This record gives sequence, C-alpha cells and structure tokens, in this order.
Amino acid sequence: MEPPSRLEVFLSHRYHSPAENQYFWELLSAVENVSFRVDKAGSFTSPVRLERMIRDADGFVGIHPLPGPAHAAPVPSQLLETAQYFRLELAMAVRARKPAVVFHDQRLLPVLRAPQSVRLLPYDAQEVDAGRHSSLPAKVEAAFRGFLAEAHASESAPRRRSHQARRVGVLVPPEEPLVAATLTAALRGEFWEPEVLPWPPRLDLDLIARMRACDWVVIDLDTAPGRLAAAFAHGQFVPTLAIASRADEPVPDVETLYGTSATGHRKAIVRWNDPLDLADAVTKHLKVIDEPPQYIGSAEQAVTHFRSAALRNEHVFLSYASANGDRAAEFSRLLNGRFQEVFDFREQGAIGVGEDWLDDLIGNLARSAIGVLLLSKEYLESEYCMFEAKELHRASIERRVRLVPVCLEKMDLPAFLQGTQYRALYRHTPQEIVTELLSQLPATA
Repeated sequence: MEPPSRLEVFLSHRYHSPAENQYFWELLSAVENVSFRVDKAGSFTSPVRLERMIRDADGFVGIHPLPGPAHAAPVPSQLLETAQYFRLELAMAVRARKPAVVFHDQRLLPVLRAPQSVRLLPYDAQEVDAGRHSSLPAKVEAAFRGFLAEAHASESAPRRRSHQARRVGVLVPPEEPLVAATLTAALRGEFWEPEVLPWPPRLDLDLIARMRACDWVVIDLDTAPGRLAAAFAHGQFVPTLAIASRADEPVPDVETLYGTSATGHRKAIVRWNDPLDLADAVTKHLKVIDEPPQYIGSAEQAVTHFRSAALRNEHVFLSYASANGDRAAEFSRLLNGRFQEVFDFREQGAIGVGEDWLDDLIGNLARSAIGVLLLSKEYLESEYCMFEAKELHRASIERRVRLVPVCLEKMDLPAFLQGTQYRALYRHTPQEIVTELLSQLPATA
C-alpha cells in the first residue's frame, strides 16, 4: 500500500502571535508533516488571491490566539475587529467545502460560528503557557488526526481540476464595450487569458460550466443581473473580482452580497469613474493576485515565517548622511526588529548588482509608508539626502507617508520642514522614538 501523499494545506493564523503559532505548528508537525501555504501580508488583501489559494489546497488549518495576557478579559466590541481576517478566510474554506480544523482562543467563541463540518477546538490560553504539562497537546493531536483522515480521503479521490489556469471570465453588459475592452487589455497585459461570458447571465448549467472553467472571474455590479451573477459565483466559490462605476455612490445590495465587514470582498470592489481609473485599479489587483504564497515545509521555514510575519508590513525608508552611519545603525537595528521591510540605501544588498540605483531609490521612495529622516549638518549638505527628504515630505502632505524627522544635533530645520513635528536625539533615545512611532500606527490583526 502506497503511503499517503503529502498534503498541501492553507494555514490561517494571527501574524502577530509568533510564539503561539510556533507552539501549534510543533504539535501538528509531530503528528504528520504537511506542507503549509500562507498568505504573506502584502500591500492589500485580495479575496481573489485568497480564494484561489484555498481552492487549490487539500484543507484548511486555523490558529487564532488573542493578543495580550492569557488571563485578560477581552472587550466584546473589539472581538469582531480582532477576528475579521480570520473570519474572512474561514468563510472561504466553508464555502469551498474544504476539510477544516481550527484551534482558537476560547474567548473568541462569541464571534466565531462555523458549520459542524468544521472541527473547532477552543482552548484556554493559559494552557498554551503551561505547554506540554496541560491536556491541550492531546486534544490538538486528536482534532488534527480527524482532520488528516478527512483531508487524505478527499485528496485521494479522483480529482478533476475544472478550471483552466490563467483563464479569466469577464461578465459585463454589452452596452459597455469600452469596459470590456479595458478589462481584456489589462488582463492580457499581465498574461491572463480573458474570456467574455454571455450577457445577460442565466443561472443555469451552461453558466456554471463556463464559470468553473475559469481560474477566476470579473463581474460588473452596476446592474441587477450582474449582482445576481456575483452572488451566484460567490456561492459556487468561483473567485470573483467585482467592479462598479460611479465611485462616489454606494453599490446596491452590497451588504446582502458580501456582508457588513469592512474588510474582504466589499473593500476589494474596484470603484472607477473612467476607463483609465479602471485599468490602473485592475492592474494593481492583478499584481497582488499573482503574488506567490509563502511556503512552510520545515521547522526552519516555520521559525523564519512566524518571526517575520509578526513584524509590521509598512515599508520604511531610512534616510541619513553617510557621515552619520554610526548613529543610523541603531535606528536601522530597531526598525528592522519591528518592520518587515526597511530600506537603507547604504546597507549592503539594498540595491542589487547591475540595477539602476536612482530608479531603485525612487521606487523605494514611492513604496514607503514611513519615512525616518536623520537630520544633521551633513544631511542638509547632501544633494541626495535632500532629494529623499523632499520626496518623503511631499508624500506626507498627500497623506501617503508618515514622516518622522529626527534631529541628530541642535540645528535649524530646512524651510520645507518648518512646522513639521520632529524629535531630537539629544532629548530622546532611538528606542523612545521608534516606540512612539509604533504607538501612532494603526492596530494590526
């Protein structure tokens, strides 16, 4: 008898709980080695990308602790916000009818409901603190073995992948030929194969067959037939990118279609007023949809992922003069300890060999959500430092960047920074400045 093949499982977990994630991963991997695929945090959440990942997985494993002390009583109004991404992914697994097992802090029970097909194992967070001295490991093993039996049975059944890779259905009214042309051009530009589906949509066998033959679909929500088709695709678990014109007007029936959650499908609707808006917005989604998942297949990969995933995902640009490298090193160390990406132009490997350094510099400036400026006499005398400072300051005025000017010495700020709140290194330590920055950022899931 052949041994069962290695399962490929979608892992849903709270990024900012690395210790708990590692604890459960060790318990699960001791039972059976499976390959986990995780949604690495990117520029924004793409439901299409998530649904494609879950659709192609053998099963769904959820690990959801709560932040803070194990004995703390949660604030009920904050539970839904804390669990919003987890609820989104679990709902996808339920609609996809995937074998699923979820290990979650019992304090989440008021906001976590699932069909009986989902194995839910609530636990007391204090049991995690107790480690293997509690009864939790045995409960986890039993629940995981039940999940594995179901997943292997499902995986061993004859599989027919109904969709054709990279084929995208386009469902828009024929009276909007420019919309269809814009969508097909954007799709082809990112090497997807568009297929215009018949309008008006008929919720019959032909539409089911054609939709399921697509990797995913784009559906226009501007008309009632389009919204019905979107609901149909949602129920059939066909990954869908919804679009809607009149960006300043609400989409009818959107709460019925996608619920009231501020994240997920509702937030991902592409709103547009002219075809250029539509092309740009759809292209941004296509790039995120194509991002590969994070793979975890070994203990080393698990440790690396859980530690890095706990870091914030805002891109940080650290700007300083080379003469101040010694003092900048402490800021670099502190920022790298709390953020996944910190661009330091002078750090070895920041710009690859053979790359155009100015293009790369401008690209990193454009991507940055936080700009830390280490100001000094040498900084003000550097043409490149002043270029970075002005670009980041302009982005902060447009509310695209949070600017953190830090004076390394007593000095007058340049004219364009006059009136900007700053911190002085002779009054605050680097640790205090970075801690204050973190306190001002939005809470993470």
